[in-house]
Amino acid sequence: MSTIKFIQQKDLHRSKWDACVRQSINSLPYALSWYLDAVAENWDGLVLNDYEAVMPLVWLRKWGVKCLYQPYYCQQLGVFSKAELNGKEWSKFMQYVSSAYPYAQINLNPLAQPVAKELKLKNKKNLLLLLKEDYPTLRKRYSENHKRNIKKAEKAAFIFDNTDEVETFRKFYISNIRPEKEIFKPKHKKILVALTDRLIAENLAAMFKVTDQDGKWMAASLIIKHDKRWINLINTSSAVGKQKGASHFLFDNILRQNCGQDVLFDFEGSSIPSIARFYEGFGASEEVFYLFHRSLAHRLKQRFS
Repeated sequence: MSTIKFIQQKDLHRSKWDACVRQSINSLPYALSWYLDAVAENWDGLVLNDYEAVMPLVWLRKWGVKCLYQPYYCQQLGVFSKAELNGKEWSKFMQYVSSAYPYAQINLNPLAQPVAKELKLKNKKNLLLLLKEDYPTLRKRYSENHKRNIKKAEKAAFIFDNTDEVETFRKFYISNIRPEKEIFKPKHKKILVALTDRLIAENLAAMFKVTDQDGKWMAASLIIKHDKRWINLINTSSAVGKQKGASHFLFDNILRQNCGQDVLFDFEGSSIPSIARFYEGFGASEEVFYLFHRSLAHRLKQRFS
C-alpha cells in the first residue's frame, strides 16, 4: 500500500530526496534540497514510500499560521516522481496540502494535469524550445520583429560573450529592476547571492552578457544547466539595451552557440503577454503548468456550503 508521509526538513534523507528529484520523469532543479535551502525561508516535504515521489512544502508564518508560498527564482514545484502518477495519487498529496495549510498559493508542475479540473487549477504559461536543429532552421522560426531587433543590435556593434563575473552580473541585474513592476527587497538580494553562489559551486550556471564597444553591459542572462533542460533563470537589460535590441541579440547568440544539441531550452515563462511574445518570437512552444490557490475564506465556504 502506498504511504505518503510528512517529514520535516531536518529529518529528510537528503541524498534520497535529491536522487528522487534527479531521477523523476519531470526533473527540475528547483526541488533539489540545496536549491530550496537557498530560496526558501522554511521548507518541509511529503514523501511517497521510500522516496519514490516527493513534494516540497515551502512555507512562512503569517497571522500565526503556516502558509505555503512560491519562492523567488523557483517557477514551479509540486510532486516529483520516478513514475507517472495518476489523479488519485496526486489527489492524496493535494489533500494533505489542503487540510494542513489554511492558505496556499503555489505553482504545480505540468504533471498535475490529472487533478487540474478537480482542484480548479489555473493554467500558467511556460515556453520551451528544442535545440536539436541547426541554427538556420531555428532562425527561420524567429518573428520578423525579432529579426529586425537583432539587426539593430548588430548595427550598434554589440558584443556577445560568456562571462564568469558573478558580482558584476548581480549588480547589473539589481540596477535594472523596475520597482513599479517588481518587488525586490533586501531579503531577495540575499536569496539571489546565496543561489547564484551555490549554482556556480555546483557548476550548473552559465552566464552570458552583451556589451557595447566600450565594455558597458547592455543585457545579461544566467542559465541553469540541469541535465538536458537549460533554464533561463535570470535575464535583464539596461534601458539603452532595450532600445537597441540587446536582449534579442543576447538570446539569438545563446541559441546559435548551443544549437544542434539534444537540449530543451526553457525560457521560464511567461503568463505576462509582453514577455510571452518576446519568447514566442524565438519559435518557443507553450508548456502548461498550474497555479493552486486556497485561502481560509475558501476553506470556510467549503465547510459550510
